[in-house]
Amino acid sequence: MASSEDKLSADFTRVPVIDVHKDNLNVHLPGLLKAIEESSFVAIDCELSGLGDRKKLNAASIDERYLNTCLVAKTRSIIALGLSTFVLENIQTDNGENINGSRTEKSNGAETENGDKTNGRGTEDGSPAKSWNYRVCTYNIMMLCGEDYIVEPGALKFLVEHGFDFRKQYSQGIQYLRGNDREEGDKQPLRDIFSHLVKARKAIVLHNGLIDLIFLYHNLYAALPDKLGTFISDITEMFPQGVYDTKYIADYVSRTQASFLEFVFRKEQRINREKYTKNRPHVKIRFEAVKSKDVDWRYCGSEKELSDGVEVCFNYAHHGHCPKGNQCEQSHDIDHIIKHRNTEKDKKRAYGKRKRPNEGSADNDTEEDSNEQEMNGEDKSDTKEDSETEDVPVNSGGHRAGFDAFMTGFAFTTFLVHQTQIPLHPTSFEPSSLRTEAIVNRIYLVCKDFPMLLNKSAFAKSSLEHFNKMKRLKLICD
Repeated sequence: MASSEDKLSADFTRVPVIDVHKDNLNVHLPGLLKAIEESSFVAIDCELSGLGDRKKLNAASIDERYLNTCLVAKTRSIIALGLSTFVLENIQTDNGENINGSRTEKSNGAETENGDKTNGRGTEDGSPAKSWNYRVCTYNIMMLCGEDYIVEPGALKFLVEHGFDFRKQYSQGIQYLRGNDREEGDKQPLRDIFSHLVKARKAIVLHNGLIDLIFLYHNLYAALPDKLGTFISDITEMFPQGVYDTKYIADYVSRTQASFLEFVFRKEQRINREKYTKNRPHVKIRFEAVKSKDVDWRYCGSEKELSDGVEVCFNYAHHGHCPKGNQCEQSHDIDHIIKHRNTEKDKKRAYGKRKRPNEGSADNDTEEDSNEQEMNGEDKSDTKEDSETEDVPVNSGGHRAGFDAFMTGFAFTTFLVHQTQIPLHPTSFEPSSLRTEAIVNRIYLVCKDFPMLLNKSAFAKSSLEHFNKMKRLKLICD
């Protein structure tokens, strides 16, 4: 009998993450490679040993910013890699079937699986009509660089506070070497996994992705090129189906009140649950490989209700981190923060209406305003299971590479439904089929009001190291 985690659900409270290390890599490697091959896209997150001088990483010149980040990537390391594979079951094959085997027929209403007629909100029998269904498998891979690298005290403190086990990393981390490939006889399973991802030609999704892209390139692919234009050219060839950045989407498209990952995920999780209960377009998730003994269940349900007297931490609410860490007496609870931000927004909206009493009533509000109120309103659809949970874990979610990768991927799936014109049954996951040309290959830039575009310039050539790597992967001919 299938467990609840094996079934499609728009309302989930925990996520299975497969913990991979050197002692069980051989067990999980075949499943991981298969998951990448079958995926529609792969969400990626890296835990790093440090980031160096933040001012240099945010230099005014983008070229200078790239060079400074390259220096960091060459002197620090990836200590954990999160991969979350998402398979969109709605994709329609040539014979008219979806990946999950169901058929799509056209009716007088919207297209639905098995030909159910819709009225724009649901089927005639009241069941949800527009649901984008994904199969998900998530991995947290423990890594250990075989070369000297810097571990910064601030990063060490932050990771320890969020449960990272450095003892496990040094005893069970999978070793790798940075830069270009070594001799063929030197086994590098992590580099092989990343090469498999490149060969699979899948779209990838990151959150605030520039630093992760640079670290992934140098740590698992090849030595970094000297120029930003060359790096961009290489990345566009490595991932032809596109790179998506959920922080860019959150800030520039969805315009969420905050754009750090945990806030974006929890916000989108609540919105998606509300859409589902109201028979509106939504996302459903089915988790795979949940019975493995190496699964680490990450809780993402509602936290315990805090009293209204507990103040929200300003730093954490706006940036997702706080210098005081766990010693801070103010609230770092995301649900509390979302509720607080929604209350502030409601007050501003009410104040604005009082100042404009003759500009029409609420009955004349546009549909867009109505949707915004719905998306930012207090969530009242918590399940019975959540409300009856006596011992709710605290801080059991973010800042683990695997779970962060899942949060990134899930936020992306809901952004596609709520912020784009994605078809119910696209023919592929290419941007033209998804209608995502306006958001693909746009990477968030800190302290800038524009993204970095991953468009290959006619004046920039690919690097020699990348060319040689692509030849070894048999992706290009001599």
